[in-house]
Amino acid sequence: MNRRTAMKKILVLDDNLTICLMLKSWLVKRLYEVETATNVDDAKKLIREVAFDLVLSDIRMPDMDGFSFLSWIQKYDSDVLVIMMTGYADIESAVASMKSGAVDYISKPIEPELLFKKIEDALKIRQNQKKSKQFINAFIKPEGRAYTELFKRLDKAVVDNTHLLITGDRGTGKASAAKYIYEKGVHKSFPFVTADYDRFSKNGSDAGATSYSFQQENSWISRKFAEAKGGLLFVKNAQLLDKTGQLQLQDFLTKQPKNENFTQVIVSTDKTISELSAIWIPKLLTTLQKHHILLPALKENKESIPFFAHYFLKVANEVLNKKIEKIMPAVQQLLLDYDWPGNIQEVKNTIIKAALLTESNCISEEVGRLLFKAAQKEPVDHPKGTSVKGLRKERYEKEKIEEALTLAKGNKTMAASILNIDRKTLYNKIKLYNVNTTF
Repeated sequence: MNRRTAMKKILVLDDNLTICLMLKSWLVKRLYEVETATNVDDAKKLIREVAFDLVLSDIRMPDMDGFSFLSWIQKYDSDVLVIMMTGYADIESAVASMKSGAVDYISKPIEPELLFKKIEDALKIRQNQKKSKQFINAFIKPEGRAYTELFKRLDKAVVDNTHLLITGDRGTGKASAAKYIYEKGVHKSFPFVTADYDRFSKNGSDAGATSYSFQQENSWISRKFAEAKGGLLFVKNAQLLDKTGQLQLQDFLTKQPKNENFTQVIVSTDKTISELSAIWIPKLLTTLQKHHILLPALKENKESIPFFAHYFLKVANEVLNKKIEKIMPAVQQLLLDYDWPGNIQEVKNTIIKAALLTESNCISEEVGRLLFKAAQKEPVDHPKGTSVKGLRKERYEKEKIEEALTLAKGNKTMAASILNIDRKTLYNKIKLYNVNTTF
């Protein structure tokens, strides 16, 4: 079992400060990060600032009843679990709150061990749900010759259980391909760990490190390898590795024994083989080229666009609780005429945005033209070969976050999906750029 997981964050809301402090002392000893609030306004403020995993809330508060607060949480961040605390006389209300979206309830006076069990059970259920959602895109098999051939190669990679290089333009599904191999392969019982060099370079995860290498024994990347032991390590943006890092990655790929602790490595980049030959040492390129998969660009496989559009419409209906039945023919033509520089990810974002703007049972030509007019004004991602730095990059990211939050009507889970980042990263960026989240 992988125990190198981040501490779960819990918010305790009760108008009795003594109860808040008592519950906090119990939970901190169980290695949870805990914040407390004695009124709903303070609780909302904390939820806007922190990506909580779970809220433990009294069902009766002076400034707002538990049902209204629960409804607010679900609209603001549907990934937050809620357990209601109630007096014996309010059990009927607590049961009703579960029908409204609370994951569980607990009666006062609270028994510590029962509380711990309810929290652990709730977090375990949510983890399983997240894992199911995490892999949902990996298993869709689009129509079209290019994707049929792609899945044949992915299935062969599952059987071979070797290290692999995946290349392709941004948004073509490199992460989904890696997750497909993991879920279908022999490493499924062990961790799937992502080492994103782009995120590492932005966060400066190793103080004092001057390059993105394996030099330090306890470096960021060596910790990632330790986390992934026996599982699958997905290395993103590997073009950022310096030469020392490339040499040590080469050693790991070629000298790692293939025993029960064998860790499969999938290296991904949006650079071409020709571009990699100019920045990677020959040995590493030769090693990874032996097992290489190039993901198809959507502009070259337009027959697959209707499949992706209708698939993501189903996803949008489920997430947004809508019942959109069709995409008007004029919109379908707009989809086919567009070049999709952001590939599959851009299709997903476009359909989700269209669903958010649609109040009827079909995506209209008016909505379609509105979206494609916006798409033609600005690129979906940073253009290849350009460098967006400093204030320009901060302004760009802040505008994208504000746009996603506006489209999602403040819902953090949906905004994160639109931006293709995880929820905690979204919270960190909101705090970093001081983004207004009041909707």
